Amino acid sequence: DRYNELMMNYSDETADEGAKLQDIIDSQNLWDLESQVEMAMEALRCPPGDADVTKLSGGEKRRVALCKLLLSKPDLLLLDEPTNHLDAETTAWLEKHLREYPGSVLIITHDRYFLDNVTGWILELD
Repeated sequence: DRYNELMMNYSDETADEGAKLQDIIDSQNLWDLESQVEMAMEALRCPPGDADVTKLSGGEKRRVALCKLLLSKPDLLLLDEPTNHLDAETTAWLEKHLREYPGSVLIITHDRYFLDNVTGWILELD
């Protein structure tokens, strides 16, 4: 919204702020944010965006939280049993997404098959 406001009232005074915001939008690929959100929500089988979160099941809440986390794109993604409450198709999408994830990913899981499909190396602790 701020970027659009600056562009509508473009002047020498707003040029620097507009350029900084454009750099942020470009670096995080936010021009396409709405379609990224729709794709992730559909892939993770999230309830509609206007659903009352207090009425969601535990599995639905977990998928919504996972979707929000993936879309925030942190440098270090921490996942604790990410395949819980996911069906095979959704798990396959998550595997593909994590293989392409640009940051570091730390996964705690008992799902060895999932780890083998996602990770470059595994540290196993007993």
